[in-house]
Amino acid sequence: MLKRLQSFHISPAVTPLALLLICVLAYLPLIYRLGFYWDDWPSIWFLHLWGGQGFREGFASDRPLLAWVFMLTTPLFGESPTAWQFFSIFARWITSLAWWWSLRGLWPAQPRPAFWAAALFAVYPGFSQQYIAVTYSNAFLVYFLFILSIGAMVWAHRLRRWFYLLMGVSIVFSLFSMLITEYFYGLELLRPFILWLVIDPAEGSSKSRLQKVGLRWAPYLALLIPVMLGKTMINPSPRAEITLFGALFQQPVTVAFDLARAILGDFLEVNFLAWFAPLNPAFLNDFEAGVLRLLVGAVTASLLGALFFSLLIPGPAGPLQSLKKRLSPRSWTGQAIGLGVAAFLVSGWTIWITNLHFELLFPFDRFTLITMLGTSLLIAGLAGLVETRLPLGSILIALLVGLSAGIQFQYRLDFRQEWLAQKNFFWQLSWRAPGIKPGTTVMTSEIPFRYFSDNSLTAPLNWIYAPENASREMDYLLFDIEARLNNAIPEIQSNHPIRMDYRTARFEGSTSQALVLFYDPPRCLKVMNPEIDRFLPVKPLYIREATPLSRLDLIEPDPGSAAVLPEHIFGDEPAYQWCYYFEKAELYAQQGNWETAAKMADKALKITKHFTQKNVSELIPFIMAYAHTGNWSKAVDLTAQAYQVWDKTQYPLCDAWQSILTHAPASEAKSAARVQVKEMIDCTFQGN
Repeated sequence: MLKRLQSFHISPAVTPLALLLICVLAYLPLIYRLGFYWDDWPSIWFLHLWGGQGFREGFASDRPLLAWVFMLTTPLFGESPTAWQFFSIFARWITSLAWWWSLRGLWPAQPRPAFWAAALFAVYPGFSQQYIAVTYSNAFLVYFLFILSIGAMVWAHRLRRWFYLLMGVSIVFSLFSMLITEYFYGLELLRPFILWLVIDPAEGSSKSRLQKVGLRWAPYLALLIPVMLGKTMINPSPRAEITLFGALFQQPVTVAFDLARAILGDFLEVNFLAWFAPLNPAFLNDFEAGVLRLLVGAVTASLLGALFFSLLIPGPAGPLQSLKKRLSPRSWTGQAIGLGVAAFLVSGWTIWITNLHFELLFPFDRFTLITMLGTSLLIAGLAGLVETRLPLGSILIALLVGLSAGIQFQYRLDFRQEWLAQKNFFWQLSWRAPGIKPGTTVMTSEIPFRYFSDNSLTAPLNWIYAPENASREMDYLLFDIEARLNNAIPEIQSNHPIRMDYRTARFEGSTSQALVLFYDPPRCLKVMNPEIDRFLPVKPLYIREATPLSRLDLIEPDPGSAAVLPEHIFGDEPAYQWCYYFEKAELYAQQGNWETAAKMADKALKITKHFTQKNVSELIPFIMAYAHTGNWSKAVDLTAQAYQVWDKTQYPLCDAWQSILTHAPASEAKSAARVQVKEMIDCTFQGN
């Protein structure tokens, strides 16, 4: 059947449609279930408050021209997560299309290899951040400009009558991409290798050819040097510092050896392991059969689609030539492999000189964005080596495309879980704290989100609690103690000022005005109460030390304007389950509204709940509510239940009962309960 398919051919002009189909199959399923992540949040918040002006000010310090890219796209897609996800597919497609167009110019007689490389570029699984759609759809637009610059340079040498026009376009696009972001500085050094391939050897000797390469690369180099110097010396990036040269000067042999080892490791990781390492079949065990069927369908359709187009697009010329011939510099396979290796080496130096590294984990896999060109070339070239009478190369490419579609589906499920967790976090916070006094630092630790940080989540926190504040002074800051200790604050003590610049906004607060909480699902969000939560077991790092800073009086139970989650982003309020009643019980307990807290307990306890060592402490506000409303037997029974699940709940239970006995009015039932609890969990109570 494969041989019969190979006997038919379709025009290479269908390749854009083939690439679009691959992108749709790889990225579209379940895309409507995603949200905003990481740097998307501040971008959308800036747009919401200040429009384009927010981007001009926000990016002024390090990437001023990037603001104009955001100002171009954000009015089109606004505050809709789904619209941005669709646009991210479009941006990935046109970028892969630009790469295909460039390679068609590089190897005019080899349409199939151009399709191979573009298809691999379109689905490359070493880059997981496709779904951070606002940030990376705009990044792919800049990538698109850079690749168009490469393509225009290549086609200038194929369409000689348009040489000066295309070279002019290429130089302008190159300048724009360099001024917008520093990501592509390294890839600019790939141009002389490409120029060497497109300049016809018949035009003169190797020396003459080399001179032409230098002459035609000179305009690009003349732009690259001042732009790069300006970026590194006048306006350095706040994200990384060049450390390599100083280290080489101090320990040249050791640092050079470590650098060589790092480069080799990165080469293997981003070019080979990336196609398989992210795959985690065990991750799929938590999903229903319908999701798995959709996954299988997407993988199968991607694989078959890639194989179909690969077989029908005209193949590499001379598939039966010897391996030695195919590896020669004049062969497209040899050129692709050599160019792929060169692309990796020149792109990576912007990472290695700053002592950063490539890693197939968030957030470091963002660097693989710049290695995708080299990887796609290298793998396409290696596939060409095995393309013999049987279309082994086409089969290999189809398998990689199908596998990558599966990995991208897995990423999407992961991002979906993160979005659900993030929404639960903010819903539970809004239930527990309908209002929070302005100037409050919300302190937490070990945030259980992979694709978020305290910095990014500060935007929705302010959007929810201060929607009308359009000034540059933020009312709230989400503060990750684990990430900021010894940086933003020297120690976990009161009276330390907290100042945070948030691009165009800023926050000024203090550890003396803080609310301490943690979120560790499936546990409910927990706001720490210094009176009864001192010895709460199984807390994230630093929460115990920070608990004395937590001021419950900063929570406003009945604010003039309660927290509102933007419906067009977060959707409808979820149905009330255990965590809703837990949060409300704690809120009413804080107010001393024990009757309503007990009603929340009644509703919660009608829900079947599996208690573990982690979550059994969630019974404590219900115990307190029942005790304060005179239902002492219920309070004692719940205490026994909590203690039986885990005896280490003894400590917070004793604190809770100490509070109960201190504030509840005297009665015989109270005295009897005191004796029962003391004997049951061995508490030492103060007073009567």
